[in-house]
Amino acid sequence: MAQRVSTKFGWQWHDYVQADADCDRYWQFKKAERRSLNEATKKSPRVAPQGDKKTSEKIYIDF
Repeated sequence: MAQRVSTKFGWQWHDYVQADADCDRYWQFKKAERRSLNEATKKSPRVAPQGDKKTSEKIYIDF
């Protein structure tokens, strides 16, 4: 494998490897940041007040 081959943009193989590693680190950081933000803003599960109907229950109307 030729490691000193330059492309038409003047990049070498090492530059591509470095850019790929930087990109991976960036997206791992973004993923962890989003996960921690979701955990920090997570709401507690809602509990239906006593006497209220849950929306999943069927309502029967006698005509």
